[in-house]
Amino acid sequence: MKTETFVFRREIRSKKPLLLIALFLAALIPLEAAATITNTTTFASGTAVNGTAPDSIALTHDSVWVAYTDGADSTGLSGSSVVAQYDYTGKLLQKLSFPGYVDGLRYDDERGLIWVLVNQDGNSVLTLIDLKGNQTNYAYAVKSATRGYDDVAFINGAIFMSYTNPVNASDATIQYMTGVNPITFATILTMGATGTNLATGQTNQLTTDTDTDSLVVTPFGGLMLTSGADGQLIFVNNLENPTPSVSFLQLLDTTGKNVTNLDDAAFVLSPSGSFYVADTGNNRVLKVDVTGLTPMSLYASVGSENAVASVDLPTGTATPFITTSGGTTLNAPHGLGFAPNFNSLFGK
Repeated sequence: MKTETFVFRREIRSKKPLLLIALFLAALIPLEAAATITNTTTFASGTAVNGTAPDSIALTHDSVWVAYTDGADSTGLSGSSVVAQYDYTGKLLQKLSFPGYVDGLRYDDERGLIWVLVNQDGNSVLTLIDLKGNQTNYAYAVKSATRGYDDVAFINGAIFMSYTNPVNASDATIQYMTGVNPITFATILTMGATGTNLATGQTNQLTTDTDTDSLVVTPFGGLMLTSGADGQLIFVNNLENPTPSVSFLQLLDTTGKNVTNLDDAAFVLSPSGSFYVADTGNNRVLKVDVTGLTPMSLYASVGSENAVASVDLPTGTATPFITTSGGTTLNAPHGLGFAPNFNSLFGK
């Protein structure tokens, strides 16, 4: 594995083609259309792989990867996790074991790698799995017993990672990779960042990020960071600039209270497709087929609602959308992935 593969490239190109596609798809959806669940099944069960507490989900072109955390310690002091790979029919392809707590699991399409982030709260370890199944471990230059790396996102060669458990206003929450052997970073966002409150329009407002968690790329070419305990989504755009722009959205339940235990969030770019949901408390992964979606709409796993919720971007209201399967209510949902069905646009 060549070192230069992981060197950060600062020239982040625009995501306008992706945005234009999403706008085109949105125009095809009738205004009266509403998202509808057409089928819900149990895609995978922890029992079948001797695992418990499914968490992160990573979708590739031909498979679904799931991390079962098995009660391991999030600082790596005890326990181990199971990472299982399935094809899209739910057939188990392989099962791997990792010492510690696997909280971050992402597919890196640019390099053909699965990223396995272990021990998000301290003593973090990174393992990369290539398309041939080879595993390579990488060490971090800065080692901490109380902080670690939870998630990773990729934009045109750039590698961004969320850094957990900030304490001081100057503590990094998003970093980008600058080198490997050992892995080094530069800071792109801190706990004390200010930005625009998207619900109120107020500028220079303090973000709330005490619980750095999931990190994804938005359809606009920026980053979206989840602060789980705070129920807040933080957006970082204009990454090609020396000082990126920051905005945020506080998620509210239908009574107007701040949500808590917010985990993965995903934008949908097609009018139909399937959500893959880690129903952690019920030790299962759900496949939920949906039609009538509005492209570029946002959904999130909200633990305080025990649901995958539809997020209203102007207000932050999180309305429960996926709440049950097989007569069983979701219990502490975490990982969330969306597989689009673009064929549905043309009646196939």
